[in-house]
Amino acid sequence: MSSSAHKSVETLLASLADLRMALNDSLSVKDVSADTGLLRNLPRDAMIGKPWLDLVRDSDQAVAREALLAAQTAPGSAHRVDLAILAGPEEEPVPVSCWLTQETDNDTLHIACVDLRGETNLRQQLVNAQRTLEQDYWSNRRLEARYRRMLDMVAEGFLVVDDLSGRVLEANTVAANLLQLEEGALVGRVFPVGLDNEGTRALTELQREARSTTAVVQGHITTSSGDALSTGITCLRQGNETRLLIRLAALSEDQAEQGLGGDSFETSPDGILITDHNGVVIAANAAYLDMACIQDSQQATGRRADRWLGRSIVDLDVLLGNIRPDRPLQLFSSVLRTELGTRLDIELSAVQTERSGRPLILMFIRDVSRRIDSEESTEVHLPRSIEQITGRVGRVPLKQLVRESTDVIEALCIEAALKLTQDNRAAAAELLGLSRQSLYTKLRRFDIGDSEDNVA
Repeated sequence: MSSSAHKSVETLLASLADLRMALNDSLSVKDVSADTGLLRNLPRDAMIGKPWLDLVRDSDQAVAREALLAAQTAPGSAHRVDLAILAGPEEEPVPVSCWLTQETDNDTLHIACVDLRGETNLRQQLVNAQRTLEQDYWSNRRLEARYRRMLDMVAEGFLVVDDLSGRVLEANTVAANLLQLEEGALVGRVFPVGLDNEGTRALTELQREARSTTAVVQGHITTSSGDALSTGITCLRQGNETRLLIRLAALSEDQAEQGLGGDSFETSPDGILITDHNGVVIAANAAYLDMACIQDSQQATGRRADRWLGRSIVDLDVLLGNIRPDRPLQLFSSVLRTELGTRLDIELSAVQTERSGRPLILMFIRDVSRRIDSEESTEVHLPRSIEQITGRVGRVPLKQLVRESTDVIEALCIEAALKLTQDNRAAAAELLGLSRQSLYTKLRRFDIGDSEDNVA
């Protein structure tokens, strides 16, 4: 090869390789050249005369020896090996890709190295991006699984409809049952489906109204079989996609079948609660929601009424156990626990009815916490009879009722003794087996007779 051609090859090699080394017959470095910062922490003078294997990381010694042996066995051929060289005592090893070749006419072995740190960083970024994508994928899968499980658990029908095409994207089993369709028959179909002409027009109007507001639009629709459904629709916009979230429930039919018109049910001054035979709330009017400090009827439906009624679940179980179709419950004294943590004394009347084999409980609830009994004065007194004590069952703990019962019996005995002795307190004390001082103390305690402590 001419000198000019050899110079051109050297120039080309220098532009491609980040580090070039020449090894002598003992495989020690005899020449080093580099046009990059790869040798910044490893001076050229420190490399010359040093065995090339001493510059290689310990874990790469085996592949480095194999590459050297292959280059020596086949002179004039290039052999590639990827390894890491030690750039300094406190520096991280530098990954490089090396090409080794030995000259045919002498023992000089040339090594050209390309710095792989940039490629390594790109690979690491690719691995990190792939790992992030996998984490996002499994997170979305878990979220979707929870979402589908919740749709199957709720007692109301839910649909997700694409507003552009009108096709159902998601629907739970309850929605298919309410529309009297087979399970899975809703997804992919254009909605509305399963409704009569009047129900279709009503739903279309509700959808139009939902697109113009962020609130939930409430309304009523009828299925093709004539069943009445209540519905709520809200519009959800995400990027360039618009979805209609539709809720379906058979509450309106229950209210209509009970003879409770929408106006009378909602405007009743007393709280009205409709439950099934297990006490699960089906509907509640505005008076009850206001009384229990519940913001929305959806927060009440689907839950047992003992969340609010009674001191514990005992009250509701007793109430449900005493209601029969031919025996309504009247003026049951209990307590209403509001969402704010306060308690109200209430009177509850309930009746059981049945429709299509399904028993329903209608409860009429009245707040009596501000009521003043005509038999009681505005002063603080103990109950004057056992009937008054038993009437407080459910509102007062048993220990307090027992203590009040004892006091009532004691006061009645003292009044009877005074009546027998014609209000002679000394004789009454002897009749009761009490000292006069003890009798006077009890007279003051129970507010019996005048306030004077004189013997008659």
